[in-house]
Amino acid sequence: MLLFDLSTKQKELEELDYWEMGILDLKISYFGDEVSVCIEDYHNKEKYWEIKFLVCAKVEYSNDALDIQWRKDQHVKDMTRGELHHHGQEISLQIYEENPDFVKCIVDIGLLQMTIVCRDIQIEHLELKDAQFFWQDNETVE
Repeated sequence: MLLFDLSTKQKELEELDYWEMGILDLKISYFGDEVSVCIEDYHNKEKYWEIKFLVCAKVEYSNDALDIQWRKDQHVKDMTRGELHHHGQEISLQIYEENPDFVKCIVDIGLLQMTIVCRDIQIEHLELKDAQFFWQDNETVE
């Protein structure tokens, strides 16, 4: 049995109004047990949304690294915020057919597509001023 109502959680995700919003970071932690996607909040520039996929059984993704014309061997870790081109496109949920206690999440953030099979999803609205994103170290102060 799922830990949450699937249609309610899908609606909560849609209420974030994430379409075309900038993706601030993506983290896979604890040997793949947790995936976190951080998204700009269009309505409140001082906050951001963090979607946490918890107790993950499967995490698969593909990104733009094979597109040498686009990426030109540039490392994402060295990019500034303005060089990142990841934007919210779609997050859809469905029961995982192999085990109905889990949910299959399809996450499309433009240059990266993911399939995550997890047990729980948490959504947090956090203060941007308290955040630590990898690209902040690459920004120059003028």
